[in-house]
Amino acid sequence: MSKLAAVFCLFLFWGASAQSEMKTKKGFLFTPHVAFHRPGNDLAVRFKNFASIGMSTEYKLKNNFMFGVDYDWFFGNSIKQIGLFSGIDNPQGQIIDKNGDFSAIGLNIKGNYGTVNLGYLLNIPSDEPFSGVLFMLGAGVMQHKIDIISSQITIPQLNGIYEAGYDQLTYGLSTKQFIGYQYLVSRNKYHFRAGFEFNQGFTQGRRTWDFNANKSGLDKRFDTTIAFKAGIIVPIYTKSANDEEFFID
Repeated sequence: MSKLAAVFCLFLFWGASAQSEMKTKKGFLFTPHVAFHRPGNDLAVRFKNFASIGMSTEYKLKNNFMFGVDYDWFFGNSIKQIGLFSGIDNPQGQIIDKNGDFSAIGLNIKGNYGTVNLGYLLNIPSDEPFSGVLFMLGAGVMQHKIDIISSQITIPQLNGIYEAGYDQLTYGLSTKQFIGYQYLVSRNKYHFRAGFEFNQGFTQGRRTWDFNANKSGLDKRFDTTIAFKAGIIVPIYTKSANDEEFFID
């Protein structure tokens, strides 16, 4: 999978170089990105800082408005909540498997975040139609859970449906705001975008029962993050008939 991602990125770089000299004010922008999130509100109770990778795709109009979609995949060894298995572990916080051994269990964040976006690019400098301060608003869906990494063969307490009683699956509608700078000039083949993103998830637990808390897992939540996001832009410019230039000898 990582090799395919590397080949894809190389292809995008090649495409960016090939397209960098076209003179127009509109086109598609493909931006693979990485982000570092600081959780807030209910999300901060469950997780520490975590990261995400993803892709955004926008179309920029001649009037500098942009619309598109954005996707992020959450990952990280960032579980903050303690005592997740208090009903099945020993006083030292360890779980004993069916062989009588202490089990090694890994806990990670796993999630997805997709939005539909509308933005505006304030050109700075004014003579570069694809560079400037970018403002973006979006709405979509946020989903996250605790990814439990264990041997289900030797730990029957976490096997199959029992794991779902501990992973705290959560999802719901979300909104976001982004402000940053976009650098994309025709004389330079290196294009990037970087800025801060503010995310709000109006989510709800989706497991009927939380085995650890011994109560319903359908609590409503307010999950937020503040993220620093940076990515490399691959432009594919488009032209209308009015943009074409004709030369007559």
